[in-house]
Amino acid sequence: MFRVALSLTLAALSAAVPVSPVSSVSSGVAVAVCFSPEENCAVFADRAIGNAEREILVGAYGLTNGSGIVEALIQAKERGIDVRLIADKTTPCERNSAVEPLAAAGVPIWIDDQARIAHAKTMVIDGAITLTGSYNWTRGSAANSENLNLISSPAVAAAYAQHWRQRLALSVRYNGKDEWCRVAATEPR
Repeated sequence: MFRVALSLTLAALSAAVPVSPVSSVSSGVAVAVCFSPEENCAVFADRAIGNAEREILVGAYGLTNGSGIVEALIQAKERGIDVRLIADKTTPCERNSAVEPLAAAGVPIWIDDQARIAHAKTMVIDGAITLTGSYNWTRGSAANSENLNLISSPAVAAAYAQHWRQRLALSVRYNGKDEWCRVAATEPR
């Protein structure tokens, strides 16, 4: 089921979708869905990340090692893909946080410290594919009842990328766990 849906979604990348409000996009859009724990949504995300050619904009609330997703993002960065991340203010300080390995791989990271919770779980890939849903980019999500949607639509991707850039404008650059987690623990936010 996944292979057919992903093939249809990736084939739809070449379809021309007029730039219009997302609510009016009805043709040229393909959607593939994944539900955990019944399906392996990390593999679903890994395949989309592996097909990236230029850019991946990531919004993350939960982000841990061992899911395969972080490793796929690091591999994409190593392939020369422009991978950038905005995380919630608590994400770097969480146990098993994957923020440090991503930073060590050269992924620029910002912290959205303006929102009460930066609860985004999104990726915009090459301005054409959007991954979004309740699925966090964590190892533990595989055991939860979660959903991950892959939407092939330049219009939808543009809306998510615009929101990502709006949050980026309000975020602060991450300069390491020791500095961030010490500051986060002592300052009211």
